[in-house]
Amino acid sequence: MQRDILIIGCGIFGAAIAWTMGRRGLGHRVLIVDRQPPASGATSRAAGLVTQVRSDPTLQSLAGETLAAMDVLKGHFGEDVGCHHAGALHVGPLTQQEALTSMLAVCTAAGIPGQWQDKAQVLAQSPWLNPEAFDIAAFFPGECFVDPYLLASAYLRGARQMGARLQLDTRVAHITHHAGAVTGVALEDGTVLPARKVVNAAGAWSNLLSFELGLPLPMAPVRSQYWITERSPEFSPGDPIVFMTDIRAYARPEVGALLFGIRENAPAVAAPRELPENLQGFVFDAADPDGWGNLAEAFEPLSRYFPAIERIGIAHYITGPSNYTPDGQPIVGACAAIEGLLVATGCNGSGITYSAGVGRLITELICGETPFVDASRLDPSRALQVDPFSPAFLQSCAHARATKSTG
Repeated sequence: MQRDILIIGCGIFGAAIAWTMGRRGLGHRVLIVDRQPPASGATSRAAGLVTQVRSDPTLQSLAGETLAAMDVLKGHFGEDVGCHHAGALHVGPLTQQEALTSMLAVCTAAGIPGQWQDKAQVLAQSPWLNPEAFDIAAFFPGECFVDPYLLASAYLRGARQMGARLQLDTRVAHITHHAGAVTGVALEDGTVLPARKVVNAAGAWSNLLSFELGLPLPMAPVRSQYWITERSPEFSPGDPIVFMTDIRAYARPEVGALLFGIRENAPAVAAPRELPENLQGFVFDAADPDGWGNLAEAFEPLSRYFPAIERIGIAHYITGPSNYTPDGQPIVGACAAIEGLLVATGCNGSGITYSAGVGRLITELICGETPFVDASRLDPSRALQVDPFSPAFLQSCAHARATKSTG
């Protein structure tokens, strides 16, 4: 049978879509193309958090699918995705109590376990925290983190076992269509790959293919960054994820060290046309190429929670593009203007978390089924008048990262 379902991009979304298509018995129809090795873009640079604690029920459901998928990958496929079921602490001052109380209630109603903890319980799990920096804490035991590259690779291996085919070193120049329906893709070397369904999962480069179709996607690649400390006996591999709600920072253990990230006040942003094919060595901000300016800006509030940062060195700095949308919603769904064209992008820093949920949603849409979530707010056509390359729009996406909650 012709491979009539073509997925552009083999990052975490493309791999997850191929896997869920395979689980539905459609793997033999799937072709995944990418110009780079699998998961070599933003996916391999992600912090790997998988967090279901969110106020939006659709996003909760997307995350829940990923948690379930990891169990299947381990149990049925024997895949190790580097999952650490560490749970997550949310700590903050009394001013955050109403918000955290509301989050606990929302999660309880959704069947997501969580409970208040006192300081002694918190410090028993995360002794690096300064007890004077926070007044309240809630613990959600179901949260975890994974190795993003291992998860993407597991999705892809499973997809290939179920019949999907991967074609690398393949550069898509255009998505082709005729009479209001997608017909496939044209490659830069002139080759045409026909398809009845095309999924644009090209990550930070998705708008380069969509914009020329008159379907601008309301997102922009914003610098995502985190730091990893030197190793210290103060950090245990079993420590939970910690969200410091009032300063919009998070931390998790990393092989005897601590990985942490912040929501900077003015994140660096790039137009998709500025991104190179290979992200190795790409610099978002020439004035602050290694993020030291952002770290200095956040140093005082961060050191209140994490006083050891003043004496423990930084061993690694990781950065990459994460697609943010002004409304904080992913871009997942079918494009009404061109039959057979679907989009899966706009992760808002949560691509690992949403991956299997996005895969299921795209698969259901391709199969003509009613989606398992209300996907109306994720509609790729929700901002057709936007110019995704304009400076004002780029800054609105940067602002979305700056104001995003740590969950």
